[in-house]
Amino acid sequence: MIWIIITASVTLILSGYFGHQRLFYLHQLSLRRIGFSAVIALSVFSLLLVLFRLRIMSEGVGAAIITNTYASLAGFFGGSALNQYRTKASSGEILYAHRSFLTDHAAVIMAIGIILFGIYRSSLFNDLAITPIRVTSGLSFIAFGLWGMTLRLVPEFRSKGIIILDHVIKWDDFLNYSWFYEEVIEVEYEEDETIRSFKTYIPPADQLEVEDLLRSKMMEKVEEDSIIN
Repeated sequence: MIWIIITASVTLILSGYFGHQRLFYLHQLSLRRIGFSAVIALSVFSLLLVLFRLRIMSEGVGAAIITNTYASLAGFFGGSALNQYRTKASSGEILYAHRSFLTDHAAVIMAIGIILFGIYRSSLFNDLAITPIRVTSGLSFIAFGLWGMTLRLVPEFRSKGIIILDHVIKWDDFLNYSWFYEEVIEVEYEEDETIRSFKTYIPPADQLEVEDLLRSKMMEKVEEDSIIN
């Protein structure tokens, strides 16, 4: 069991590092990539199950693989959560965000529920035997819940940029805005030398505030460009 704990600890640290480096963001995911990843994961799991049923793979090796898989998930989501928290802290104060029960409280309640389940799953506070698999699986749920608590379903317009889920658009990359529908605004920005956009709902009572904010940011950018030129 000691070698399982050692390998799981190393996996946890390495995956935490890569998670903190943010190798990808949610907006980069697609149904094709998700489906392809799911097929690979199911194929590997099925192969391991077959090897175990045929007694080609021992129970100890299977336990080590499962433990390290949970440890990698815990580290990745834990590192991503820390990175996201630091990103929010460095993005300045919130200038505007559409607040509602669904966007503010419902997501947090779900995340807290996942964290509590992770604590229960770890067997640290019940009568079940504490094993590396239970501990790492519990940590994976806890880390996923913490990561979920850093996300918001609506864009946050902050003093240094716009945060969309786990992605930050700096005001220097902001290009333009327009009303896509009566209560839906479309914001254009530049990323990787490509013009992109996102749409979000703005209540009628907040539309003037958002327009004033975006207009002022556009004027600041024009003034900065004129000074540079």
